[in-house]
Amino acid sequence: MTQRGHFLFLGHQDLSGILRGRSVPAARIDEAMANGLPWVPANITIGALNGLPPDNGFGPMGEIRFIPDATARLTLGGHADGPAFDLVLCDARQMDGRDWSCCPRTALKSAVRDLHAATGLTMKVAFEHEFTVHGLNQPNHIAFSLSAGRVVAPLGQRVLDVVERAGFTLEQFQAEYGQSQFEISSVPADPLTAADRTVLTLETIRDTARSLGLRASFLPKPALDDVGNGVHIHFSLWEKDKNVTAQMDWLTERSAPFVAGLVAHAESLLPLTIASANSYARIKPHAWVGAYTCVGTRNREAMIRLVPRAAAADGANPNASLEYRVTDATANVYLALTAIIRAGLAGIAGKHPAPPNVQQDPDSFSPDERRALGIRALPATLESALTPQAQADASRWLGPDLAAAYFSCRRNDVVEAAPHTFDALASKLSLVY
Repeated sequence: MTQRGHFLFLGHQDLSGILRGRSVPAARIDEAMANGLPWVPANITIGALNGLPPDNGFGPMGEIRFIPDATARLTLGGHADGPAFDLVLCDARQMDGRDWSCCPRTALKSAVRDLHAATGLTMKVAFEHEFTVHGLNQPNHIAFSLSAGRVVAPLGQRVLDVVERAGFTLEQFQAEYGQSQFEISSVPADPLTAADRTVLTLETIRDTARSLGLRASFLPKPALDDVGNGVHIHFSLWEKDKNVTAQMDWLTERSAPFVAGLVAHAESLLPLTIASANSYARIKPHAWVGAYTCVGTRNREAMIRLVPRAAAADGANPNASLEYRVTDATANVYLALTAIIRAGLAGIAGKHPAPPNVQQDPDSFSPDERRALGIRALPATLESALTPQAQADASRWLGPDLAAAYFSCRRNDVVEAAPHTFDALASKLSLVY
C-alpha cells in the first residue's frame, strides 16, 4: 500500500552515468509501478553540463517507456519537512513493450546471457567506489585512520540503514588516502544485481549527505594535485559452483583468454569505462590506477590486478577475483560491465593466449621491454580515446544504435570541456558526480 507524503522516482542511468527519471506522488505510485512512465529517447544523451549532442540520433522524435524493476528499489527518507522517495530502477523499452536498442540495462542482460550460452560461465561482480565528502570541517584527514572513520560514521551508518532496509548491505565504508576521501565496497553479486545496487548506493550516499548538510562527490579528479576517485570492478568467473578465475596465484585455462581479450581491447574499453574529460587526468603512471595495458598478480599499477587471496591445499584460489582498475563514476555502470564481458568473450572466441604476469610497475620497463611484453600506454585524453576502432568495437558489443548515441555523448563532452580550464570544469562536474 502507498502512503501519504511519499513520492516514487523511476530512474534510469544515462550515457553519462547520471541517474535521470520522473517522479509521481503517492496517489499514482501503484499505477506507475504497474505501467511505467513515458520518457524522451534523446534524454539518454543529455551530458553532465546539460548539453544535448547535436548528432545524438534522436532529435525531438519518438517516445519510450521506463518499466520499473521492483527488485531494484529502496526508500530514501524525507529531508526536513519534505516527503520520502521510493527510488526504483527501470528498463527503457519501446512503447509496445519490446526491448529498446539503446537501453544500457538491457545490453548488460544480453551480455550476461551470451557469456553463459557461449562458455557455460557466469560472473560475480563487486564494486569499490572512492568519493570525496565536502563539508566535514575536518582540518586533518589522517589516511585510513580511526579518527577519519569516526568523522564519516554518521553518514556511513545512515547509508547502511537505507540499503539494509532495501535487502542488501555493503562490505565496507572506510576512510581513504586523500583529503576527505572515503571508499565503499559492495558484496559480490550477479552483474545486473551488482550494477543496480551500485546505482542505488551512490544515490543513497549523495542523498544522505545532503540531509546532513554535506556533499558527496564521486568526481574522478577534483584537482590536479588531489588524489583521484576511482572505481575498481572486481569480478570472478564461475563454472556452476566453482570459481575458475585463478589457480596457483595465476589465471586458469578458463579465465586466461577472457582476460587476454580485455588486454587486447583495452583502448576500446577505455571510453566505455571512463567517460568524462576530467577522468583522464587520473590515468597516470605511479598513481595506482593502471595506466598500461597489462595484468599482474597483486599489481596495482596494472590495468587488471589478479587478487588470488588464500590458496587451498590443491593450489586452487577459490576466492580469487580480477580487478579492472580503469573505471570511475562517470561511466554508465551497465555499459562498463557489458563492455568487459564482450571484450572477454572476444578473447575466448579468438582463443587468445594468456597475457604475461607483469610483476613490476610497467612504467619502469624500457619502451623496448614494454613492446616485447605487449604493454601499451592507455590514451591520455578523452579525445584521443575516441578512435574509429573504439567505436567499431562498441558497435559490435552494444549494437550500432547504442554505440552511435554513446559516442555522440563523448564527442560532445570533448567540445563542452574545451573552453574550460581544468579547475573550472572540475568545479562544475563536482556538482554533478
